[in-house]
Amino acid sequence: MSTKKDSPLSKVQNLYLMQVELWSFLDAKECDSEKVKSAQKTLKEFNALLKDADWQLMGGEDVLQSLQMIPKAVSSKLKAAPKRKPAAVKKVTKKPTAKKSVKKK
Repeated sequence: MSTKKDSPLSKVQNLYLMQVELWSFLDAKECDSEKVKSAQKTLKEFNALLKDADWQLMGGEDVLQSLQMIPKAVSSKLKAAPKRKPAAVKKVTKKPTAKKSVKKK
């Protein structure tokens, strides 16, 4: 995660690295709960860094606009991702069994 001490160029670099992670999430056909959690965390960091990063170091306003579209796309895929289902708890009850007598020889 980026800190306030990071250089402006370092912030932009981290933003691009997070962009790659988010694009790989968008390109994935299947999303398990770990990928969803990771994407949510990265998206949160990405949004914070996007607000803080200097758009002039990114390559211009058009780059900033394209980066601003990524969170929307990821958010919509996260909403469409299957929700994590709670594990079904099976109650196992033992049925009383009759004691069987064993014949001794």
